[in-house]
Amino acid sequence: MQKNQKIIGIFGGGSFLAKYTIEKLCKAGYRLKIGTRKPWLLNNIKTIMGSPGQIEIIKTNIFNSESVKNLLQNCDYCLNFCGQLFQKKISFNQLHSEWPEMLAKISNEFSIKKLIHVSALNPVENHPSQYMSSKMSGEENIKNNIKNYFIIRPSLVFGNGDDKFFSTFGAMSQFSPIIPIPGGGKTLFNPVHASDCADAINKLLEIENPTDRTFEITGSESYSFRSLVEIFLKEIKKKRILVSVPWNIIKFQSHFLQYFPKPFTVSPDQVILLKYNSVPTNKFPLLNSLGILPKNISSVFKYWVRYRAGGQFNK
Repeated sequence: MQKNQKIIGIFGGGSFLAKYTIEKLCKAGYRLKIGTRKPWLLNNIKTIMGSPGQIEIIKTNIFNSESVKNLLQNCDYCLNFCGQLFQKKISFNQLHSEWPEMLAKISNEFSIKKLIHVSALNPVENHPSQYMSSKMSGEENIKNNIKNYFIIRPSLVFGNGDDKFFSTFGAMSQFSPIIPIPGGGKTLFNPVHASDCADAINKLLEIENPTDRTFEITGSESYSFRSLVEIFLKEIKKKRILVSVPWNIIKFQSHFLQYFPKPFTVSPDQVILLKYNSVPTNKFPLLNSLGILPKNISSVFKYWVRYRAGGQFNK
């Protein structure tokens, strides 16, 4: 069977990371069935990324088992990108724990050859952050219900000017002379490019007889929260006042800020999450174990020029 006859079922196909992955999978020749609540929002993917007939967009309710089974029918592999940073109508537990459990059971029932689940870096049981503890619960539910799984744990993911982290500060710098820095900005991250995550998923689809099932997907360099903002502001040639906000104050403010419009939206759970470093533990294999050399954040500087006054004409 040729690779272009392999069919992949994808959930959460509208996510930032999924779009980078879909582009890579299309180039690799896979056929894709993408499940989403709002299929009309993904119609452009069919024309921009895939060849005729290569991508099928299917309206899917992930909390309805029959809807999920309909998408996984005739699939060889399954990818799960579903996740959220804010709890609204759907709780963290529902999306990060209960949903992976159902998906793993159905994938096992349908003899899916590989289920690749996108988690988060350094999840632990009983973590103070509901987001992180739900991610850990989801991983356990995957492991307990299907044998052929892979779990990837990315750190802060950045892209070609389209990620949430840097675009948030880009938008903030457009009209605010002050940039708030939680807890002095000492929290550490190993930012990883979305295309490196996508390459890792592609590699995992090709691996035969794996010995490792969980991978830490990170960049090779560590940066503090504050240093990432400083690098960004330097590249977009804007001077802003970085104001350190104590944890207890921003935690109090977050109860109100969670209802604010972007880019000032932050929830109490996000504040808790920001207290913890997002760096590799080295207990699990990294990108280099898959033959991938992580990109540095300098590789995307050229995409940040749109945040400069005058845009690309401001050299």
